[in-house]
Amino acid sequence: MPEGIDITIVIPAKDEALRLPPFLETVITYCSQSPRLYEIIVVDDGSTDSTAQKVLSFQKSFPGLILLSLGRNHGKGYAVKQGLLAANGAIALFMDADGSTGALEIDKNLKFFQEGYDIVIGSRVLSGSNVEAKPMRRLMGAIFNFLVSSLLFKGIKDTQCGFKMFRKDVIRPLWEKVETPGFGFDLEVLFLAQQMGYHIKEAPVTWTHVDNSKIHLVKDSCRMVGNIFEIRKRHTKRDCFVAERRSSQ
Repeated sequence: MPEGIDITIVIPAKDEALRLPPFLETVITYCSQSPRLYEIIVVDDGSTDSTAQKVLSFQKSFPGLILLSLGRNHGKGYAVKQGLLAANGAIALFMDADGSTGALEIDKNLKFFQEGYDIVIGSRVLSGSNVEAKPMRRLMGAIFNFLVSSLLFKGIKDTQCGFKMFRKDVIRPLWEKVETPGFGFDLEVLFLAQQMGYHIKEAPVTWTHVDNSKIHLVKDSCRMVGNIFEIRKRHTKRDCFVAERRSSQ
């Protein structure tokens, strides 16, 4: 890859041979038309379909496309972590393979890094967001975010939107601490980011429901509630001690 990459886009994918190609085509078009230098890292999380072959078929049209194959399925959190740790861009972000949030959100939110933020996260609940979602998904999301605010951390209204951007110099210190391999990884990332004193901007995004979601609304929501307690047990005492020691210096 050439030096001086401006932005890295990480897309985790597991058996996305049908949904990923049309979305990847729109992302490549966006990157090719931008004055900035992009790389795209698709992390194949142990797909058993033709996801990898579909990705490789785009490399001729966009040499900055990288396929990172994990060999076996580890979970979305692990896949995102590996993609971000491999990123070369000054700003790196991850997006869902279903295209629920489009590449146009990138330009809309780059300005916040110029304002001094370290992390910018998409939100589907802030004023200005444009969301097409089923009522049950909205309800489950509201309940889950209430639990997060009550039990883990406050100040963030939507923790689970699959669009998050990071300044390069915070990625390794932050993501090397992340241990949650599944869908609850966003909680651990944001919890740690707050504990480490990083500046987080939550910004409205356009988000569209896409059929054939890989998330089982009830089962995975229950798992993520369990993640809340796991994260508290794993990090609270250690990281609060670090935060207290830092504030006392």
